[in-house]
Amino acid sequence: MKRSVLIIGPYLPGKSFGGPVKSLLNLVETLGDYFDFYVITEDRDLNAKDVYSDVEIGSWNQIGRAKVFYVPKGKDFKYINFILKDINYDLVYTNSFFSKQSIIIQLLKYLNVIKKPVIVAPRGELSSGALGIKSKKKKIFLQAYKLFNIQRKQSYTCTSITDKQDILTILGHNTKVIKAGNIVSSDLKSGDSLRKKQSGQLKIATVSRISKIKNIDYSLSLLKVIDESENSFNEIIFDIYGPLEDEDYWNECLSIRSNLSRKVIVNYKGAVDYNEVINILSNYHVFLFPTKGENFGHVIQEAFLSGCPVITSDQTPWRKLERLEVGYDISLENQEQYINAIKHYLYMDNKNYELASKKAYEYGIYKVEHQLSIKEHIDMFNNEIKK
Repeated sequence: MKRSVLIIGPYLPGKSFGGPVKSLLNLVETLGDYFDFYVITEDRDLNAKDVYSDVEIGSWNQIGRAKVFYVPKGKDFKYINFILKDINYDLVYTNSFFSKQSIIIQLLKYLNVIKKPVIVAPRGELSSGALGIKSKKKKIFLQAYKLFNIQRKQSYTCTSITDKQDILTILGHNTKVIKAGNIVSSDLKSGDSLRKKQSGQLKIATVSRISKIKNIDYSLSLLKVIDESENSFNEIIFDIYGPLEDEDYWNECLSIRSNLSRKVIVNYKGAVDYNEVINILSNYHVFLFPTKGENFGHVIQEAFLSGCPVITSDQTPWRKLERLEVGYDISLENQEQYINAIKHYLYMDNKNYELASKKAYEYGIYKVEHQLSIKEHIDMFNNEIKK
């Protein structure tokens, strides 16, 4: 008989939550043979005013391999408390640290209302980059959290050594943290690409929420330096995909864009469905993503599967990319190295780019076929349930 896992976190059909939805979707669809999954989620997308129109709110829906309950806004505690009493579950897995629904679960566990084990997946929310956003509220919450030793009642999961260290640094070194890498999509289909590459011409894309932690203004500043210092390139196109989360921040980005010449074209393409990302990126030469912090970065994996080399920061688990010849992972303090990385692809001819693209795709396939994360999650869930 399969054990049941109750998941708390953003889920389909949401488009604007980014990686957390992809993480849960891959987990549920991959491990559905081993566990029965119930998902509690919100009734609307991130920052949306309207509820989802294609699901039934306030009741269970069969979405893929999970039963999903969409909680009406403002009634989280009422419905979560009811669901906890109504269904049989063996473990609770909450896919956030700071979200309202996750906080409810953690408090109910602390108060011993939840008797079953709870695993919290902070998803990079305890990294220095993430904590620097809305830092005052988070600081007050964390002070109260540690004062009452809430972390002693539950376990936490991380995806990398860096992720684990962030959790231990914030919550204390006696906190139980279990490593279980993000499950990578098993869809090995690459995008159908017709892209060609001319020296002096480059098509760049990024797919992310428009928010400070994703550092889009940094990308635009890099292009501004190249625009002002290089005379021998023909054209750079930078297309930005993703939901507009922070309008004030986006206005800062637009201010930088307004100072670019006609040789650097920046387009905002809006949000995209999760299943469209690989095909979209297959039309670009480089994925540029100088993020301030990712506990994984599903879109990086999807960029590789599209045959798109990646230029990212050293604040993700995707490291040693230059040595693998599939991109670059660079400190955000080293702007010059970012510029050189972009120029490396900008002046690359078609023959050399085809080799670079092939290596990126092969690396993406390798990461799918050699992942340990499936077994790590099975062991984590089973071991916590047996406690």
